[in-house]
Amino acid sequence: MMNKIMFLETLEKGLKNKQVHDIKEIIDDYKEYFDIQISAGKKEEEIAAYLGSIDSIILDYADNQHGSKKKWFELVTISFIALPLLIMSYGLLITFAASSIGFWGVAVYLTFDINTLQFMPAIPMIPKLFYIVTALVTCVFMFSLSVRYYGVLKSMTKQYVVKQSIRIGDFVQSEIYLKIFKITFWMMVVLFVLTYAVSAIYAKSFQYWHIWEWFE
Repeated sequence: MMNKIMFLETLEKGLKNKQVHDIKEIIDDYKEYFDIQISAGKKEEEIAAYLGSIDSIILDYADNQHGSKKKWFELVTISFIALPLLIMSYGLLITFAASSIGFWGVAVYLTFDINTLQFMPAIPMIPKLFYIVTALVTCVFMFSLSVRYYGVLKSMTKQYVVKQSIRIGDFVQSEIYLKIFKITFWMMVVLFVLTYAVSAIYAKSFQYWHIWEWFE
């Protein structure tokens, strides 16, 4: 476990190795955050653990400075914008997570023919299989999206509590979730197209929802 001095010295050394600009200002920000948290009664090791991996912090500053091509989007915000943005972003995260649960619920409903939800439309057996698989894949996709998005928000939040400003860019995340995200995204797209095609063929109409009387 790192204390305040070890954390700041390691961070400073890493920033110098990456030739990051404004090192003194960065170190002062983290030093000030340590001092505030210590005065609030927190232990130095606890504060360092919350701030996370020093390597990730260093890479973030280095990538931001050198314009890494790995960034998928970038935005710089100052204090009066950062907090509302974080609040809205966590609301969006809740929506993603709820969607994952919702699609899982649809898959369970269709699989076991639960009839307590009268608003759910009737679907013939063959197309229903496609809807079940599509719902399950979409559930996994929304879960992986939630995990990936949470990683971004976690980094944004840590920047805000230290600097009262945030920079959105490319952040280190587990490779497994990135693979799941990419695979399930393309599976979901293909399955949506196949599900529509099978439904249209089975009902002999491109507007099959009318044939099956979904909105009657």
